[in-house]
Amino acid sequence: MTPKELLYMEDALGMEQQLKVKCYEYATKVQDSELKNMITGLSRSHQQHFDDLIGQL
Repeated sequence: MTPKELLYMEDALGMEQQLKVKCYEYATKVQDSELKNMITGLSRSHQQHFDDLIGQL
C-alpha cells in the first residue's frame, strides 16, 4: 500500500469509528423504538465497515 492509500485508510477508519459512536449516542437518546432500532442498525453497520477496512490492512 502506498503512503497515500494508508492515509486514506486512516481517515476512513476514523470516520467509521466516529459515525458508529455518534449513532450509538443518538440511539440512547431517542424515545421512538422504531427510530432507535434504525439508528442502532446504522451503528452496527458502521462497525462492520470499520471491521472490513481493518481486514484490508
